This record gives sequence, structure tokens and C-alpha cells, in this order.
Amino acid sequence: MYTVLLVDDEPVALAMEKKIIKKYLEKFEVIGEKFSVATAMEFYKEFKPDVVLTDIRMPAQTGVELIRYISEHDDKGCVCIAISGYTDFKYVRNAFAYGAMDYLQKPIEAEKMIELFGRIESVLEKKGPRLPVKDESEYAASERVLVERICKYLDANISEDNSIVMVCSRFGITQPYLSRIFKNCLNYTYNQYLTELRILKAKEHLQKKRFMRISEVAGSVGYQDPLYFSKVFKNITGYTPREYKNSLDQDE
Repeated sequence: MYTVLLVDDEPVALAMEKKIIKKYLEKFEVIGEKFSVATAMEFYKEFKPDVVLTDIRMPAQTGVELIRYISEHDDKGCVCIAISGYTDFKYVRNAFAYGAMDYLQKPIEAEKMIELFGRIESVLEKKGPRLPVKDESEYAASERVLVERICKYLDANISEDNSIVMVCSRFGITQPYLSRIFKNCLNYTYNQYLTELRILKAKEHLQKKRFMRISEVAGSVGYQDPLYFSKVFKNITGYTPREYKNSLDQDE
């Protein structure tokens, strides 16, 4: 499986590229979506994707600058593809000068993208295994670091909207990638981990803050519906929140 980073300040363009890759290109996985060159550089530095598709014209910095950055820091043979509009040929020429393999023109046609990725696959295969053993461990280490960052964020912001969609948006990664790294690193799905953490925090509140109402406890760990919170709490602990709270009172 080859990894792909998509870079574009237009969400619609990113969605189209991701849809084509997911539907037709089974050997490629989108692991990141970035809306600026600066955040794309940081992501590239940490995860070293095999392929980068970047729009040429973006605010602040151009896709050419990203391609140049990758060419100066790449040691694994990353393939860069420029995405351009009809009038961006000067930018495309500069992108080629810094090592872009090819370009796609907006609006992107699925057939052309599929054909291009067929050539990209051939190029990557000729370079040998995607990652040697050492780099596989480094890649896994990067995944663990990201999972730790996400877990730390959840712990500090447990009352917020921590749906998988919101967390992926915050960390600039895709939902399948988030699910995979949580399964690899923790042997939990993301939602399983979040639910366990919420209930753990709820138990702490019930133990230490006896004055809190059940609805307040629910809200403090991210549940807007107290009845649903109670159901989840019982599924995990075997008690309703009120039963759990009463059992604590009886133990004193």
C-alpha cells in the first residue's frame, strides 16, 4: 500500500481526489489532507508519504514551494504531482523544474487520474520496497506519536465534540487512517477508545464530585443526552450512573 498526501485550499477538490483514489486505486491510501503549504510541509516531514498531489495556486505559499521543499528533503523517492488550472502553465513549468513527475488539470477527470496513478505505481515499484525495515519501525513510531497526541487532546478536551469527523479535521488526517492507527497502536477502534475514556472520566466525576447531577456529568464528558449517557455507562460498567453513585455512598 502506497501513502498519499492531498494538498488543496478547495475542499471540493480534495473530496474529488480522495473519492477517485478510494474507489479506483486500491494500492494507494490517502493518509492526509491539508489546506495550506505550511501544514503540508509539517505533515510531509513527519509521515513521508509516497505521493503528494498539490494544487499550484494557494494563499500564502504555492504548490511549487511545496514541491521544492520535498525535492530538497526527500530521501525516499516521493512522487509529486501538480494540480493546475487552465492558466497556470508558468507554475507547472516551475513545478517540473523542482522535480514534479506530472500534472493534472482542474477539473480533474477520473480517467486521467487513474492513468497517471498507474504510471506512479510503476515508478514506485521500480524504486523497490516502499520502506526498508528500519523505516517501517520509524513509520510505526510516527503513528504512535500521532495517536499519543490525539489521546492527550481527548483527555484535555473530553467535553468537546470529539466525533471522528471533527478529530480528523483538527489533525488533518483521514478517517480510515485514524481508524487504522488506533487499531494498530491501541487495539481499539477510535470510537471504542473515546467511549472508554468518557466513561472513565465520568466515574472519576461521580467519585470526586458527588454534588454533580447526572446530566452535568454527562455533559462534562461529551454526552448531550443524559439518557444515552446512562445507557452507555451501564453497558460498560454494569451499573447506571445513579446506581454507581449510590454504591459509592454505601461504601463510606
